[in-house]
Amino acid sequence: MRDPVIGEYLAQVRNPDPFAFPAWRSPVYRTWPWLIMTVLLARLLWRLARFAARHPLATAITAVLVAARVYWGWPGVIALVCGPMVLLAVWWWRWPASFTRYVARPARSHWRAWYYRRHWTAVMTIGG
Repeated sequence: MRDPVIGEYLAQVRNPDPFAFPAWRSPVYRTWPWLIMTVLLARLLWRLARFAARHPLATAITAVLVAARVYWGWPGVIALVCGPMVLLAVWWWRWPASFTRYVARPARSHWRAWYYRRHWTAVMTIGG
Protein backbone atom coordinates (compact mmCIF):
# COMPACT_ATOMS: atom_id res chain seq x y z
CA MET A 1 0.00 0.00 0.00
CA ARG A 2 1.22 3.49 -0.80
CA ASP A 3 1.91 6.07 1.86
CA PRO A 4 -1.30 8.17 2.08
CA VAL A 5 0.55 11.37 3.02
CA ILE A 6 2.78 11.79 -0.02
CA GLY A 7 1.11 13.28 -3.09
CA GLU A 8 1.80 12.06 -6.60
CA TYR A 9 2.13 14.55 -9.42
CA LEU A 10 0.78 13.11 -12.64
CA ALA A 11 2.27 14.63 -15.80
CA GLN A 12 1.19 14.53 -19.39
CA VAL A 13 3.32 11.71 -20.75
CA ARG A 14 2.39 11.37 -24.44
CA ASN A 15 2.01 14.63 -26.32
CA PRO A 16 2.62 14.86 -30.08
CA ASP A 17 3.82 18.48 -29.76
CA PRO A 18 7.44 18.47 -28.54
CA PHE A 19 7.32 22.17 -27.59
CA ALA A 20 4.15 21.97 -25.46
CA PHE A 21 4.45 22.51 -21.75
CA PRO A 22 3.63 19.45 -19.67
CA ALA A 23 0.19 19.65 -18.06
CA TRP A 24 0.95 19.22 -14.40
CA ARG A 25 -1.91 18.05 -12.27
CA SER A 26 -2.55 18.79 -8.64
CA PRO A 27 -1.19 16.19 -6.22
CA VAL A 28 -3.36 13.18 -5.50
CA TYR A 29 -3.47 12.28 -1.83
CA ARG A 30 -4.70 8.84 -0.92
CA THR A 31 -6.62 8.94 2.35
CA TRP A 32 -7.91 5.95 4.27
CA PRO A 33 -11.70 5.57 3.94
CA TRP A 34 -12.18 4.98 7.67
CA LEU A 35 -10.50 8.34 8.36
CA ILE A 36 -12.80 10.12 5.91
CA MET A 37 -15.89 8.50 7.45
CA THR A 38 -14.74 9.38 10.99
CA VAL A 39 -14.24 13.03 10.06
CA LEU A 40 -17.59 13.21 8.27
CA LEU A 41 -19.37 11.63 11.25
CA ALA A 42 -17.70 14.08 13.64
CA ARG A 43 -18.77 17.00 11.44
CA LEU A 44 -22.34 15.70 11.31
CA LEU A 45 -22.53 15.31 15.08
CA TRP A 46 -21.06 18.79 15.61
CA ARG A 47 -23.59 20.36 13.24
CA LEU A 48 -26.51 18.51 14.85
CA ALA A 49 -25.39 19.64 18.33
CA ARG A 50 -24.99 23.23 17.12
CA PHE A 51 -28.46 23.16 15.50
CA ALA A 52 -29.99 21.78 18.70
CA ALA A 53 -28.32 24.53 20.74
CA ARG A 54 -29.41 27.28 18.37
CA HIS A 55 -33.00 26.07 17.95
CA PRO A 56 -34.10 24.59 21.30
CA LEU A 57 -37.86 24.92 20.67
CA ALA A 58 -37.72 23.11 17.32
CA THR A 59 -35.51 20.45 18.88
CA ALA A 60 -37.89 19.98 21.82
CA ILE A 61 -40.94 19.69 19.55
CA THR A 62 -39.14 17.18 17.34
CA ALA A 63 -38.04 15.17 20.38
CA VAL A 64 -41.60 15.06 21.75
CA LEU A 65 -43.00 13.94 18.40
CA VAL A 66 -40.33 11.26 18.02
CA ALA A 67 -40.97 10.03 21.57
CA ALA A 68 -44.72 9.89 20.86
CA ARG A 69 -44.03 7.91 17.70
CA VAL A 70 -41.80 5.46 19.58
CA TYR A 71 -44.12 4.92 22.55
CA TRP A 72 -47.60 5.25 21.04
CA GLY A 73 -47.09 4.91 17.29
CA TRP A 74 -48.73 7.13 14.72
CA PRO A 75 -51.95 7.63 16.75
CA GLY A 76 -49.87 9.35 19.44
CA VAL A 77 -48.29 11.73 16.93
CA ILE A 78 -51.67 12.49 15.37
CA ALA A 79 -53.17 13.13 18.81
CA LEU A 80 -50.32 15.48 19.72
CA VAL A 81 -50.69 17.42 16.49
CA CYS A 82 -54.48 17.47 16.16
CA GLY A 83 -55.33 17.83 19.86
CA PRO A 84 -54.19 21.46 20.25
CA MET A 85 -55.72 22.33 16.87
CA VAL A 86 -59.11 21.01 18.00
CA LEU A 87 -58.83 22.88 21.32
CA LEU A 88 -58.01 26.13 19.51
CA ALA A 89 -60.93 25.61 17.09
CA VAL A 90 -63.37 25.02 19.99
CA TRP A 91 -62.02 28.08 21.80
CA TRP A 92 -62.46 30.19 18.66
CA TRP A 93 -65.98 28.86 18.14
CA ARG A 94 -67.20 29.20 21.75
CA TRP A 95 -65.37 32.36 22.93
CA PRO A 96 -64.28 34.39 19.89
CA ALA A 97 -63.49 37.58 21.85
CA SER A 98 -61.01 35.94 24.23
CA PHE A 99 -59.52 33.89 21.38
CA THR A 100 -58.94 37.08 19.40
CA ARG A 101 -57.42 38.83 22.43
CA TYR A 102 -55.09 36.03 23.58
CA VAL A 103 -54.29 34.10 20.39
CA ALA A 104 -55.24 35.75 17.09
CA ARG A 105 -54.07 39.32 17.75
CA PRO A 106 -50.64 38.38 19.23
CA ALA A 107 -50.04 35.85 16.43
CA ARG A 108 -50.98 38.43 13.81
CA SER A 109 -48.75 41.05 15.47
CA HIS A 110 -45.76 38.69 15.54
CA TRP A 111 -46.29 37.77 11.90
CA ARG A 112 -46.60 41.41 10.84
CA ALA A 113 -43.48 42.39 12.77
CA TRP A 114 -41.53 39.54 11.16
CA TYR A 115 -42.86 40.30 7.67
CA TYR A 116 -42.48 44.07 7.68
CA ARG A 117 -39.10 44.00 9.42
CA ARG A 118 -37.80 42.00 6.46
CA HIS A 119 -39.43 44.17 3.76
CA TRP A 120 -39.47 47.63 5.35
CA THR A 121 -36.04 48.71 4.09
CA ALA A 122 -36.95 47.94 0.49
CA VAL A 123 -40.33 49.69 0.83
CA MET A 124 -38.70 52.83 2.27
CA THR A 125 -36.02 52.81 -0.41
CA ILE A 126 -38.61 52.60 -3.20
CA GLY A 127 -40.84 55.21 -1.52
CA GLY A 128 -37.95 57.64 -1.05
